[in-house]
Amino acid sequence: MSSHRAARRRATPPRPARSAWSTWRLLVPACVATGVMVASLFLVPTGGDDTSDVSGTTSITAAEVAATHPPQASRAQTRPERVAGLGRAGSRSAVPMDNLAAREAYLGIRQRAAEAKARARAEKREAKRLRIAARREARLAAMEKTSTFRVGALNILGSQHTAGPGGYGPGTERAAISSGIIMSRGVDVVTLSEVQDDQLGVLNARLGGYSIWPQQSLGSNGQRLQIAWRSSRFEMLDGGSVTFTFASQAIPMPYVLLRDLQTGAEFWVISIHTSAGGLEGERDSGTAIAISLMQRLMAESGKPVIIGGDVNEHEEFFYKVCQATGFLAANGGGAGCTLPPPPLRVDWIMGGGGGGVGFSGYLQDGSTLARASDHYFIHADARVVDPGDQP
Repeated sequence: MSSHRAARRRATPPRPARSAWSTWRLLVPACVATGVMVASLFLVPTGGDDTSDVSGTTSITAAEVAATHPPQASRAQTRPERVAGLGRAGSRSAVPMDNLAAREAYLGIRQRAAEAKARARAEKREAKRLRIAARREARLAAMEKTSTFRVGALNILGSQHTAGPGGYGPGTERAAISSGIIMSRGVDVVTLSEVQDDQLGVLNARLGGYSIWPQQSLGSNGQRLQIAWRSSRFEMLDGGSVTFTFASQAIPMPYVLLRDLQTGAEFWVISIHTSAGGLEGERDSGTAIAISLMQRLMAESGKPVIIGGDVNEHEEFFYKVCQATGFLAANGGGAGCTLPPPPLRVDWIMGGGGGGVGFSGYLQDGSTLARASDHYFIHADARVVDPGDQP
């Protein structure tokens, strides 16, 4: 059996005894130093004062200090201008602040900060309102909408046709009569032809509550064809014209985009007047230009289109328009472009496109024949369907 033994400790050798000479070598210097200190107490001079009395004071008085050390001027005394706040320009001396001015400045800062916050909140509310309105308008624009109103067409007989004696009265008087008839029949939208400058002024004055376009905005001969609508029912969104030939003159054919203020439905209205008499070529050209305009407006916007005016044709205009566009007439007609029942006039109202255009209550109003014009005032109830903005 193996065994474990603790390691032996190595024996510490005994320290040698300190010799007597080593001890005295340390004591002698200490004794000499002590003696020197004692002797110095007796040999230091006292300056005539008795310092042996332990109870005597050795401190110097404040008066003696003042006598031996004259006072020096303080920095505040040497620079009094800084204490008074009147230092030279550019110095860093502190200037006493008016507490009232400080409070007013602080209140001004707080007020401006509050106003900035109020403006930011108002702008945020307005931005939110505009976003909501834009979304609402977008939803409305995408919805199908319908507008029902009464539409008419009238050749008011231009002033130049009655300048001489006999027959009809002055153009301005007849324009006033026509205005009264239009309003009394409850017509909301009407196309007008053969309008002269003097008659346009009367129409503006006497057609109360109606807006008229294009007025004089289309330049030379631009006043001849006008479109009027009740301002309380509709607003104009867009407008333009195409040029055609009438009686050997370049004439603008105006059109407008109206929106029903009640329902939001939008539709186009065109005012037309083609050449009379033996000017068949000009009539055909004017009809072709009108058809091209109808097709373009429908293709570009998808909105319904109504056209009205004096076309100086009893049948041909209807057939051409119906076959090219599918439009129906306010006085009837049907599938296969069946001609409306007689009597047929040279004034027409036709419509189509969009979600559809329908007519009812057509009337050939002869009240204008007595004193206002040599044309019937035709009018009917119209119903247009705006399919909305399609993707």
